[in-house]
Amino acid sequence: MTVLCITFIIGISYFAFLVFKSWRKEKKCPGPQGKPVVGVLCDLDLEKLHVTFDKWSKQYGDLYQFTCVGKKFLVVSSSELARDLLLKEPTATTTAGRPATFIGQYFFRPNSDIVFATSPDQNWTKRRKMMYQTLNAYGEGLMDRERQITQNLITMKNEIQSVIGQTVDPSDIVEEFILSTIECLLIGRSFGRHGQLQSLMNRFDHEMNEVTNQGHDIVYNAFPFLRFLPLPHSKKLQHVIEMKDQLIHMLDSISREEIGDKGVYQFLKKTTLERDTSGHQWFTDLHLWSMIVNLIGAGHLTTRGTLLSMIHILAKRPDLQKSLQTEIDNAIGVTRKPNLTDRQHCPLVESFTMETIRYISHVPILLHKTTEMSNIAGVPVDQNTSIVINAWTIHHSDKEWNDPFLFKPERFLQPDGSLMTSIDPVRKRMLAFGLGKRNCLGEVFAKSRIFLFVATLMQSFTILEPEDCELPEFRPKDMEPGLLLQPKPYKIRFVQRGK
Repeated sequence: MTVLCITFIIGISYFAFLVFKSWRKEKKCPGPQGKPVVGVLCDLDLEKLHVTFDKWSKQYGDLYQFTCVGKKFLVVSSSELARDLLLKEPTATTTAGRPATFIGQYFFRPNSDIVFATSPDQNWTKRRKMMYQTLNAYGEGLMDRERQITQNLITMKNEIQSVIGQTVDPSDIVEEFILSTIECLLIGRSFGRHGQLQSLMNRFDHEMNEVTNQGHDIVYNAFPFLRFLPLPHSKKLQHVIEMKDQLIHMLDSISREEIGDKGVYQFLKKTTLERDTSGHQWFTDLHLWSMIVNLIGAGHLTTRGTLLSMIHILAKRPDLQKSLQTEIDNAIGVTRKPNLTDRQHCPLVESFTMETIRYISHVPILLHKTTEMSNIAGVPVDQNTSIVINAWTIHHSDKEWNDPFLFKPERFLQPDGSLMTSIDPVRKRMLAFGLGKRNCLGEVFAKSRIFLFVATLMQSFTILEPEDCELPEFRPKDMEPGLLLQPKPYKIRFVQRGK
């Protein structure tokens, strides 16, 4: 009996040891504790969530978790962790969802769009593929886009020449260029800055950027009845919905006009007539306008933020501006219009673009959701946990970059001056366009527009600081909040090169 008792005690002790050992191996994820019911809600900077997440990453590390109004969040602040999470199976699939958001539920309606749709089902995949095709990012389609962009750049040059030497806010010029390319994409032609369509798209997208701010979305998602109260955010939301209706009505009217060129809107409208093998309408009017809003949002403010940041930076960096002009003069010349084949011969322009996108990190937070129980870096993560890819911190971390708050395009160049390849460890730290199954579909289109804009601008003009007011240093931390961060207004001067 004594032997049996001893054996039993040893067995139980060994089992307890194994359980304890297993428990010790299972990582405990740190994070702010918050308060009962509301969690960390009172600790968040709702206007600038990325600022709060950046502070917490310094306190709790590259992987931490918290709860907010009953929702679980896991924050990833390391490029290596993010790449493993979004590119390697099984987590590449189990984290491909989007958390349910207020804007996705009450503006787009559940799963009707591409960006905010929570579940990547078969219909979503089909619509995403169609959006990719409509952007015509390769081959003849890209050549058509290039011709449209080049035509819009002629208008842009004329606008700049009309204000040579004057102190101006460059945002009107930049926005007309970007929105004209979107008009051509949507309806096959542009009405210019003073047209009703471009004016409406501009106002709609700026206000849409405010109401989709993820800090406010957390509050409205938890308390959706707030949309019925006379609060400033609720009024903005209602105004955005009204402008959306005006926008769709205007696009529909224009699309009926008999013109030679057709755009994405006409193509998508035709697609609503299609039926699947079961005879069901797989692409509805709701899907159409949701996709149009996605295209305007993704195509406007992302590129606007990048181009306006570039102009500001160049005005403060005449040395960099001179180097870019020299490269463009040597690779393209002073009279021939730049084209997309010139990109491979302009590594400094490419590295300048990459560094700007890293530096401003204007998409500071990328949201995903676990669609089932997962294990992330040894941490068990429940189903329906929101995964926050903390791009702002990743792009400004001392652990990832040398002098992250110094603007250094050379960080993306090889010692011989050539551009680092896409598999270089340094380039792999860039997450601005997302990764995996939810990566940005418009990356090629965006980079094409940016290259042609910068090459055209530097070929013909020099950017100077204003004479009658001060141009402050460009600081990413000072950018205006929203779903997409935007540079603060500023003024500069353009002068003609060679004169």
